[in-house]
Amino acid sequence: MRKVYKNIFGEVISKNKATKLDEYHLYYYESDSDILKEIEFINDESIYNINYFLHEGDNEEEILEYLKEKSDFFDIEKKETTDGYIISTNKLYSLSVDDQPLISKTVFTIDDPENFICSQVIDNETQEPQLEKTVKCWYTTDKSGEKYAALECSYEEDGKLELAIDKTSDPDNEQNWAHYDYETFHELQEQYQMDISYYKTAALLPKEAYQN
Repeated sequence: MRKVYKNIFGEVISKNKATKLDEYHLYYYESDSDILKEIEFINDESIYNINYFLHEGDNEEEILEYLKEKSDFFDIEKKETTDGYIISTNKLYSLSVDDQPLISKTVFTIDDPENFICSQVIDNETQEPQLEKTVKCWYTTDKSGEKYAALECSYEEDGKLELAIDKTSDPDNEQNWAHYDYETFHELQEQYQMDISYYKTAALLPKEAYQN
């Protein structure tokens, strides 16, 4: 493993400088590569959080035991790609509260891996999504060229659209945002030239992703 020390602003610093700071981050990369395996968040020389990134060939059970020895609070993330989408599965552990993790799945498009289009919470027992906790977003840019979530959607227990908030007419003024639900979704669709049917239900991926 190759270790890289960074300050809280993400700037690379020396180990000597890091250990003199109240807080710093320690990145672990696979030797001779840029593959990130782990980030330790350290405050007063104590690890208060860990992000671990699973890669092909990793044994999750072994990783879990390894992380339990280092911290009570950590996150295990695994990324998959399918048909132009990135699916990130996160298992967030807080051992002082519960042995079971909070599991979520987040979807990004490959051409925009920073802004999620869907986020779901997964039930630990059934491994099925809790559809009423699903959030979906569609993005565009404002007049200054800044990307923002122009469409934000929430859902009911059966997965049908509960509320779609359309901000495109006036992104900065909440009073001018338009609101739609499952029954009036067709009115929202009429505002867009592209097909936005993905936002009508809580399905994790757009229908195109299931065509293979």
